[in-house]
This record gives sequence, C-alpha cells and structure tokens, in this order.
Amino acid sequence: MQQRTTNRLAKETSPYLQQHQHNPVDWYAWGEEAFAAARAQDKPIFLSVGYSTCYWCHVMERQCFENEAIARLMNERFINIKVDREERPDVDQLYMTAVQVMTRQGGWPMSVWLLPDLRPFFGGTYFPPVEAHGRPSFPGILEGLSDAYATKRDQIEVTATRLAEVLVDLAQPEPPEESIPLSEQWLDVMLARSINDYEPRFGGFGGAPKFPRETLLELLLHALKSPIVSDELKADIEPPLRHTLHAMANGGIRDQLGGGFHRYSTDVQWLVPHFEIMLYDNGMLAWIYAEASRVLNEPRFADVARGICDFVLREMTSPDGAFYTAFDAEVDAQEGLNYLWTMHELEQVLDPREASQFASVYGMDRGPNFADPHHGTGEPDKSVLYLAKPDRENDPALVEMRKKLHALRQTRKNPLLDTKVITSWNALMIRGLARVGQVSGDQKYVDAALRAARFLLDHHIAPDGGLYRTSRDGEAKHEAFLDDYAFLAHALMCLKDDDAAKRIVDAMRQRFGDTENGGFFFSDVGAKDLLARQKVGSDSPIPAGNAIAVSVLDRLGFHDEARGAIAAFAQMTNRHGESMSAMLQAVLLFVEKHGPMRIEAPVVETPAPTPAPVETPQPVR
Repeated sequence: MQQRTTNRLAKETSPYLQQHQHNPVDWYAWGEEAFAAARAQDKPIFLSVGYSTCYWCHVMERQCFENEAIARLMNERFINIKVDREERPDVDQLYMTAVQVMTRQGGWPMSVWLLPDLRPFFGGTYFPPVEAHGRPSFPGILEGLSDAYATKRDQIEVTATRLAEVLVDLAQPEPPEESIPLSEQWLDVMLARSINDYEPRFGGFGGAPKFPRETLLELLLHALKSPIVSDELKADIEPPLRHTLHAMANGGIRDQLGGGFHRYSTDVQWLVPHFEIMLYDNGMLAWIYAEASRVLNEPRFADVARGICDFVLREMTSPDGAFYTAFDAEVDAQEGLNYLWTMHELEQVLDPREASQFASVYGMDRGPNFADPHHGTGEPDKSVLYLAKPDRENDPALVEMRKKLHALRQTRKNPLLDTKVITSWNALMIRGLARVGQVSGDQKYVDAALRAARFLLDHHIAPDGGLYRTSRDGEAKHEAFLDDYAFLAHALMCLKDDDAAKRIVDAMRQRFGDTENGGFFFSDVGAKDLLARQKVGSDSPIPAGNAIAVSVLDRLGFHDEARGAIAAFAQMTNRHGESMSAMLQAVLLFVEKHGPMRIEAPVVETPAPTPAPVETPQPVR
C-alpha cells in the first residue's frame, strides 16, 4: 500500500486545512514561515482560500491539489498557502476585494497570486485541471504566471503596486460628498428601497440563487414596530415579510425533517437548496422567526423557531455547550445525498397509506424534483421535501411520520460536520436561543444560551483580555475580529449580562476603534500580516460588525462613538443601503432614541482621484 503524503497542515486545528493534509502539495498555513520561504526562495505565493463545506473547494482539491503532476508544478514554482476563510476572514476579505477589482467577480475557492511581500498581482476563483467552459486550466495559469514572474517582473511590480494602492483606498469608507440628513423621511426612503426587489410570486428578495437575507428580514421586523416609520410604509412592508417567512418555512431550504435551514435556494421557489447548513443562518433565523411570531401574531413562526433551536441543540452542539460551525453540502461527492428521498425509500418506513399521505403533503406525489448537477442523467430522480400542504404540518399523524423518517435518515452517512467553534457565529446562535426562550417561555433555550456564553467567556478569552476567534478540541487560536467582539457583546446583553458585555466592548474600542475617522477596523490594531486594515459596513450573510458595534455602544452609553461610526459609513449607507440592512437598523434605533441628525461633508481642498482600472498580467494559456 502506497504511503500517503502528509504536509504541514496536519498540525492545524481547522477541519478545512486538515482536509488538505494529505495533498501532495507542500502547503503552508498563513504566517511568517510561508512568507520567509517566499522571500528566501524568491518565489511568488499561491494563496488558496476556502472553507470546509464549500462544494467547489472540494472539486478543485480532487481535480488539482490531489494531482501529482499539478502538485509538482505548484511546489517547484510557488510557495503555496492554504487559508480557512472562517478562521481568517480578514485575509479572505482583503484578497477577495483584490479579486473583485481584477475580475469584477468573486467566490470560493479563491485563488490569488502574491509577491513575497504579500501584494497581489493575479487572481480568480475555481480553475479546472484542463481548459473547459471558458475557464483556463490551472496548470496553464501556473506556468504562465511563473514565466511572467521570471521574465516580466517589472510589469508584475506595476500591477502589484497599483492593486495595493487600490486596496488601501478601498479599506476606508468614502466621506460624505454632501450633507446627509438621517431623518425619519430618509429612513422611509431607505426602507422602501430595501424592499424594491421583493419577488411577489414565491416570496423573498431578488432572484435565484435566493438567500434568506436575514439582516433585511430583521430590519423589516424592527421597522414594523418602530414609532418613527410611517404607517403607509409599514403597510407596504408587512405582506412581503409575512409571505417570505411562510415561503421559506414551506420550502426545501428548510430541512422539513430536521428543522434547520440550508444556506440558500438554488431556484426562485425556495425548493432546491444548496445543502450546506451554516450556524450563522440558523442563529439569525431562530431570532427572526421568534420575533416574527410576536410582531406578526403568527404562532406558526414560533414553532419554526423552536425547530431551528432543537436542530442545533441536537446536531450542532458540543459536549461543552458551544456550537459547531457547519454541515457540508455533500456526501460521497454528491450534493444533498443525505436529505433526498424516493417513494421506494418512503415505503420502507411507512405503510402504503402513510406513504401516500406523506407524499401528498410533502410534494413527492408530483414526481421527483432534484437532479444531481454533477452526476447522473440530468433528469430528476429524487425529491427534496417541501410543504405542498402547509396546513397539514402539525397533523399528529404527520408528526409521527416525520419522526420515523428522521430516525432512518440518521442511519445514513451524514455530511461532514465542521467542529470549529467560532466566537461571532456562536454569539448569533446565543442571541437566537435567548430570544426563542424569551418569546416561547421555554427556559431550556435560555439555559442553552447561557451555557454557550459561559463556554466563550471561559475558553475564548485570551490572557491579555482579548478574544480568540476559534477553538477546536480545547485549543483556542487566532486573534478575534471586530465581529467576534461586537456580536458577543450583543449576545451577552440579550442575556442581561451588561457587565460582561461592557468588558468586551471596552476591549473592542481599544483594539479596533478608529479615533481619527470614526467607526471600527475589522482587524486588531496589532495585525502585522495585512496590506491594509479594512473598515467594513456592508453585510455579508451576517451583519456588519460596525453596525452591531453602533447598537451595543449606544446601549452602553457610548453615544458619541456610536454617532461617529454612523457618520463614518453615512455616505456608503446613503448610496448602498440595500446591502447595509444592519447599519440601517442601527441608524433607525439611534434616531428613535436621539432624534434626527445630519452628517456634514468634510472640507476637502482637492478631491481624491478615482482609482483607475487595474491591468493584470495575463498568463499564457
């Protein structure tokens, strides 16, 4: 039997990095050892960023990084670094910005080539082993960039210098160009803009792929109870919000047997999900459905919220009470295999009458609805369960059938569970559990939130009083980021522990605050391995850390700093509020409490030049 290669990643705690420990690639983790090797050997760096539940990351690994010939080319010509984006979101954000500047698109796996001093000069996402579907081959890219590094270094230097300048420019939000009145009328306009892309047939916002857009849903829920949002706008908000929450609960994006939610829907109908299950989605959706049950007077939403929490407590909770990161999308390289059903499989568990009844309620009587996009004939041959008849959901007979099918599913091979514990994602789940417990009156959810919070306070506090980003199997590592501090403080406040929250916020202010321009940097003041410290105001799937920082600062009495953070992102919010729902909510809360405010444009003698497009060296294909 051939001896398997083992590389440096065997020493890492990240499940994603450990997945690559037997690649023939001579991988380094992000850090000085890799940077020193690049300088000493005068080689460019190949940076590959992904995460454990990323389908195309797995594909590129199987096709390229496990290929002996490709690995040999990588090892001979590059210093190769593998990064888990969930451990190092700062590295991911910075170089994703570079990729988007270069290519006008992004995604994972992210592939970036850097000079030894960490300036990027070329990038993209997934590259196949041979040229296909308009994508150049990965070996061709490697050879072309290696040749360019040897023979056209001056051109690469120009590109890298310009890109680095652009990254520094983009790291700070633009100041206002004119006075911006953050008033009740302005908020009405921004809220109306935020629901412009409501999709009235199937619910949700935007087209396929359709994401839950949790930060928008939370903003809309708060708007409905806000005393300063107009009644006319509230009447426009409520029907889309109610429709969307019902549609997601009925759809295949919700695991109809387990209770959790998948990451997004691949179609406009919420029917066929991308099967990853992320802790952050479920933490936010637990809060949203619990709050919606109260604000919209919809008892069903409380059931959905409890189902989410029960799923997480059953399947994503460590023995210590902390919450794991994510379930993979695939089993044995097939997407969603664990979640799919055929009529024959139903009939192995249910009698013919039950199977027929279940198929009618969960859409299976309408024929298969899932075709594996990477295997098979391309014709649907299995079914994602969805509620075709939502009114039957709580029928006691259906409840028992779901239990039987779920028990059978648990005997199948399960997708990979990433057992990292991430501070900010745990904080979102803690907040969700606390709200579900408060709304439902069920103390077990509050107790679970308290236990997880205690784990973070016991195990994710560094000796210097700062936070760790992650832990796994008892080993905590990586300095935490703004999101970790802001979200944990927010969660602690939801548990009525303002003293612990204030200690976290004090550390956040010292480590991340921009005393000159307002707001907060994403990375710690001590960060030494980045070209630029970014300030982020836009939501990803999770809220922007600056937005949550505004809310916790204001609640703890740091009103001027909260106002300063709002001002720092005012121009960005005014222009791009649709992608900044959490910041809009922070402004809404602030204006409710303190009244309208006006953000004035700074006096500037000469306007800053607009960055020119960056030309990147093209490898020989």
